[in-house]
Amino acid sequence: MANFLHNLSRSRTGIDIPPVMVIGLGRFGISLARELTANGVEVLGVDVDAKLVREQSQFLTDAVIADGTDPQALDQLGVSEMECVVLAIGTHLEASILTASNLVEAGVKDIWAKADSEAHGRILTQLGVSHVIHPERDTGRRVAHLLGGRFREFAEIAPDYSVTSLAPPPFLTSSPVRLAEVWRTKGVQIIAVRSTDGSFTPLVDGTLLAPTDTIIAGGSPTALEAFTR
Repeated sequence: MANFLHNLSRSRTGIDIPPVMVIGLGRFGISLARELTANGVEVLGVDVDAKLVREQSQFLTDAVIADGTDPQALDQLGVSEMECVVLAIGTHLEASILTASNLVEAGVKDIWAKADSEAHGRILTQLGVSHVIHPERDTGRRVAHLLGGRFREFAEIAPDYSVTSLAPPPFLTSSPVRLAEVWRTKGVQIIAVRSTDGSFTPLVDGTLLAPTDTIIAGGSPTALEAFTR
């Protein structure tokens, strides 16, 4: 099979991260994969179920039938060249653990893996998985926006409005903040800033932010992603 990476245009808008491989196209996996695709990220969906692959291929950059527990299958997909892989297999514990082990051995640096229990999560961590996802609190859409590493938290309030915590973008630290101007030009509300004692206080007009500060900002997911660049 031709290496997926060689066929990518790498033109991205929205969530600005390299291509992502999502292994497991169940409810959680496809929710995350579709959110990434909708935000301009190129996604390769992988599943052993031909019906799922056929149904979801129209929504993703590409989708293939492959078994993640088979190291050779992953090698044919060029997994060692992927910067980020999401392992969305949860209910099949053995398949999840074997696939996670294969990803670690292949040298994938940024692995996000779904766990259906605390014990499952501990095993994945011990294997070397970078981030363990618990679906009961981590929605596919939320994880999609955390993959880039720019957001420290991401909470969806409504389909077109989310709140996140992040370091101030460079343009905010060069001069006192003008809240109305940020809203007018970026479509983002800056709500609060974490003070030196660790508590959050409302951000007032004219505040001079430092790169080490943490701010709380709200807006549409698209506006928040653009705000970080």
